[in-house]
Amino acid sequence: MAIDITKGIVPITQARARLTELADDVSKSGQEKIFTKNGESYVALITAEQLAEYHGFKEAEHLSRLKALVESAEDIEAGRVYTQEEFNPRLAKLRARAERIAKK
Repeated sequence: MAIDITKGIVPITQARARLTELADDVSKSGQEKIFTKNGESYVALITAEQLAEYHGFKEAEHLSRLKALVESAEDIEAGRVYTQEEFNPRLAKLRARAERIAKK
């Protein structure tokens, strides 16, 4: 059964009058609501649990990037560097591997 995402789209003018009803629906169903303004996506109404999960993902992503920066600096300091010509084939292999993983 396909999910009807249009059920979760609400013009902001309607959301003002129905906020409690919409919040109750999101809380019970876990299905977010997208509020629109002038026909464009504007803000979203999600559960507090979904927001905490989002923040957890963002924090993990941030820490992952910091770790990669530290590892990169260590590689440079240790002389583990490549010219562009040396790196291009390695990059092509990494991209091919990432594409194979993404298709699984």
